[in-house]
Amino acid sequence: MRRIADMGCEGGNCPNTYATDRGTIVVQGDAVSGDTDAVVVPNELLRRHAHATGQPDWPWTVSPAGDDRVLVWGRQVTDPIVLNTINAPSHENLVELDQEAVA
Repeated sequence: MRRIADMGCEGGNCPNTYATDRGTIVVQGDAVSGDTDAVVVPNELLRRHAHATGQPDWPWTVSPAGDDRVLVWGRQVTDPIVLNTINAPSHENLVELDQEAVA
């Protein structure tokens, strides 16, 4: 996995986006109570991701979550290798997005 965008935090304890060797994107963000297939991240993270990948905007559909934050939906990451590599804190979740699902 390769980190694409982050918010400048130390130790991986913050929102990030990653590219996988499967051609998918993993988004690390705050967990959403009752929805394991969603995370909340700052809109700025998605702008940084788009810039880093040469896109004008984040290509997946999101919904506003208040305070310049958005909900991102994907599949909850359950792969133990990915989970151990990122080692997100318990209040965060990881979701994976397919390139084909680009809106």
